[in-house]
Amino acid sequence: MKPSSLVPFVVLLSLGILTLRSVEGAKKSKYGACPFISPAMCLVYEPPQCHSDWQCPEKQKCCPDLCGIKCLDPVDPSKPVAVNPENCPVVIGQCKMLSPKDDCLNDSHCLNGFKCCKGMCGNSCVKPV
Repeated sequence: MKPSSLVPFVVLLSLGILTLRSVEGAKKSKYGACPFISPAMCLVYEPPQCHSDWQCPEKQKCCPDLCGIKCLDPVDPSKPVAVNPENCPVVIGQCKMLSPKDDCLNDSHCLNGFKCCKGMCGNSCVKPV
């Protein structure tokens, strides 16, 4: 076999290996969801610990935290969420903010029997009626 006939073979082989590598790295995130973090004032922002889930150890995910981005244990999105059977109070009024922050996403984010309800400016934990 001539050396010149090996060049196309080597090029095709290397392209095949590169294609396999790109498919291998196509998986962007690990299973699970980032935990809900209640909004609060942050006095000092920390540099990010990660930029993707694959920089985190074991099953941890790269998630926004109170004062930065960190590797955190994921929550299972398929698990049922606790729901408080009581009703939310009626809200009258309209929010003037463009993108109000939610203090909760569901009842499991609230303590002391409170319920996550739509308020005038986003969701918040309130005493049910």
